[in-house]
This record gives sequence, structure tokens and C-alpha cells, in this order.
Amino acid sequence: LVFRGANASNETDSKEVFDPILLNSNLQRIDKIRSLMGIISGCVAGIFGLTGISGLVCFVILHFFVLVSIAAFKMNFQLKAHTRQSWLSYLTANLQQSALSFMLFWTLFYGVVYLY
Repeated sequence: LVFRGANASNETDSKEVFDPILLNSNLQRIDKIRSLMGIISGCVAGIFGLTGISGLVCFVILHFFVLVSIAAFKMNFQLKAHTRQSWLSYLTANLQQSALSFMLFWTLFYGVVYLY
């Protein structure tokens, strides 16, 4: 996503060129993973019978674990080069959407496993 000139000797001499299509593609892939993570963690919390704060803690731990794993294994912790986001923005983007997916599947699977 980032191209730095081959003759650039230091950070001030290099020019960064960003491809908006690749940037958009990276952000869409991350959003898909976040949505899927919310659904899967909701299923896990519901099947294990987590209620109250323990379910919320499950979501937060899995959310941050998945996002840090993406940053580590796919982006080599070079977040700015792949998403142009700060760490805070990266960790909290679409948090509400993921939380709503989590709650939907959490209550669904809890109800299916423990109420029926």
C-alpha cells in the first residue's frame, strides 16, 4: 500500500504514495473480520452460558485479541501503512456494530442451549 522511493535515505526524503482502492479494500476486509468476530464471540458466550459482565468481558477480550492478531500477523504492526488509522481508531472502529452482532448471537445461542 505504501511505496517509498528507493533513493530515499531517511524518512524526510521519502514520498509516500497511497492507493485509495487498496486502502478501501483493506478497511473492508477488516470490517468483515470484525463483524464475523462479533458473531462468533456471541455464539461462544451463549454456548458457554456466560451472563452479565462475564459475557461483556468475553466480547472485549476476543475483540482486542482478534484485532491485535490481525495487526501482528497481517500488517506486522505497521498500521499506518495499511489503514491510515491511529491505534485508538483501529481498535474502536465499528465497535457498536460488532457489539450489536455479539449481543444478538449471545442471546440467541444462550436461549437455544439453556432455555429450550
